[in-house]
Amino acid sequence: MSIIAEFTTPAGEFALGDALAAHPDVRVELEKVVPTRKQILPFFWAWGNDLDAFAETVRDQSLVESLEVVDGVDDQILYRVEWSDVMTDLGRIIRQTDATVLEASGQSDTWQFELRFASNERVRSFQADCTDHDISLELRRLHSLTEIDTDDKYDLTSEQRDTLLTALEHGYFEEPRDITLEELSERLGLSPTAVSGRMRRAEAKLITRTLVTDT
Repeated sequence: MSIIAEFTTPAGEFALGDALAAHPDVRVELEKVVPTRKQILPFFWAWGNDLDAFAETVRDQSLVESLEVVDGVDDQILYRVEWSDVMTDLGRIIRQTDATVLEASGQSDTWQFELRFASNERVRSFQADCTDHDISLELRRLHSLTEIDTDDKYDLTSEQRDTLLTALEHGYFEEPRDITLEELSERLGLSPTAVSGRMRRAEAKLITRTLVTDT
């Protein structure tokens, strides 16, 4: 049975922590679900003030081999990053426990993660390894893959829920649509790519938690 763990950790415990601390107005968010065996965070969105300076700070970090711009809308930029073999202890532990990063976002003081583990044993191993390496974690929630929240939010993040509700309110799911993806993205203050990715992840969660059952 797959287990979902949601936790926060100080920004300095994970990749980009120093860059986020140096640019407190910048926030980053994982672009899509990726396995952690090779690349933990290959694509991420960043938004905030002076992203050019933020990008230079990221490139100056020893664990970054390269950083390139993939897409950009207004003050939001999608980056692709290549990491060196040097990885933070937390990143190494995530990879060693074969966790999958479902959601990850960081800002000046905090990283928020949602990880999927193959079993409770893997979760316990992850927590023990973090303790052994003096990594500060705050576990916010631990549940099985098919568990549904009692508040009927179906385990969506607040950003995912707001995106879906805004899309519904403005007729994005109507046929024909009352609002385009581009218009919806403008209303949300995000790029079309970011909105599309957020809705895909939200829809995947809704399907998993309502139609998929453990056997």
